Amino acid sequence: MDSLDLPRSFTIRESGHRVHNPFTEDQLALLGRAIGLRPGMRVLDLACGSGEMLCTWSRAHGIGGTGVDISTVFLAAAHARA
Repeated sequence: MDSLDLPRSFTIRESGHRVHNPFTEDQLALLGRAIGLRPGMRVLDLACGSGEMLCTWSRAHGIGGTGVDISTVFLAAAHARA
């Protein structure tokens, strides 16, 4: 593996972790309320991983958004989750 192949390196490193996001769905929804999310707002989620936060906020608060991540594996999971 080329040392500059960051997306592949990241996926290999991070895929083995059992917990990628230590927050529960309820905690993510509470965070959305705390920052004042309202229906129709748009959010940019950098390093979105598998999209847990955006999907939770979409369901709980009616927001839309765009997720960006270095890992194509995690982005595929985010698309499937959405």
